[in-house]
Amino acid sequence: MDKSKVQSEVTLSGTGAIKVFQAGHKAMSEIKGLRGLVFRALLLNYLIFSGATILLNGLFYYLLLNPIIKWLFGGGEGFWASLGTVILWSIQLTVAAAFAVTALRFSVSLVSLWHQSLVERVIHHFREIEERIFSLKIWLAEIKYIFSEALKACIFPVLLLFIGLIPVIGLLLVFILESHLLGRESIIAYSDSLKDVEEARELRRKWRWLPVRIGWLPAILTFIPFIGWLFLPLFLTYEVVGFAYLAEQSRNN
Repeated sequence: MDKSKVQSEVTLSGTGAIKVFQAGHKAMSEIKGLRGLVFRALLLNYLIFSGATILLNGLFYYLLLNPIIKWLFGGGEGFWASLGTVILWSIQLTVAAAFAVTALRFSVSLVSLWHQSLVERVIHHFREIEERIFSLKIWLAEIKYIFSEALKACIFPVLLLFIGLIPVIGLLLVFILESHLLGRESIIAYSDSLKDVEEARELRRKWRWLPVRIGWLPAILTFIPFIGWLFLPLFLTYEVVGFAYLAEQSRNN
């Protein structure tokens, strides 16, 4: 089949966050075995998130904060010790929220390899695809790449924090950038699963403005402390699956 014809068949005009999320829900109920894969992906995500959060908070508390507070205010009872305890937990809880955001970013990026397996299952539902042959060299290269991307993702909250300090337009810029970064997850997961490298490159170029339109819904969750952060991996996974479902469905229409 002509490559340009394949590319023209993948049309996602009018696609937005709500439509992608609904498509993800439809794919869960329609594609056999997909729900189990999604559950394992979410479980892995929450395990990484919980482990990273506990580790960062533990290291900060035992190696840095607690020794400094004890050195400044002393231990035992009394006014200064009580004041030190209040300051200690005020700082710890504030830093814990920052660590939670960082750990969430890290876990979401790290689990992207599993997202690709979900996308491949969706593609296989619509058409026959070549099974991926396991290669230790390729697998190690992918793990190295994902770890580097996950570490970069930990820096984004800090950069967005400084951008948010820009008067008037700061929060709007943060929301747009957040939407782009989160929406990009779905597009990359799908394009990286395509065997035709040229087609994948062309589709990414064609969809360069799409991430904001599909990423604004999970971006809202990042502004809701704790509850929103807990639901973010679920929404992202649904959007990854839903985007692949809509893209493959468009090929068959």
